[in-house]
Amino acid sequence: MGADLNKENEIGETPIFMACEGGEGENGEIVRYLVENGADINKENNLGWTPLFKACESGNMAIVKYLVKQGADIHKMLWRRGGETLLFEACESGNMAIVKYLVK
Repeated sequence: MGADLNKENEIGETPIFMACEGGEGENGEIVRYLVENGADINKENNLGWTPLFKACESGNMAIVKYLVKQGADIHKMLWRRGGETLLFEACESGNMAIVKYLVK
């Protein structure tokens, strides 16, 4: 009877998107819990973003690494933004550690 982990809001985002937007704190634990209980890590919102894009945007390296290890698509492209990739997002957010992680 529990809550629907993949229930979308008006822009097509699920709870894992919100958790990936947060900082390092407990959000990593929340993301892990959601994934372990069936949250879709490759779910796209209405703009084509995935939770991994949100983690790159927020600069949360721990969540980025976790999602990649869980099979998140690192080659996803945002067609509505001219084919931008996660690397574009990491560069735009100015997070060198995430840039290096995605390039290696």
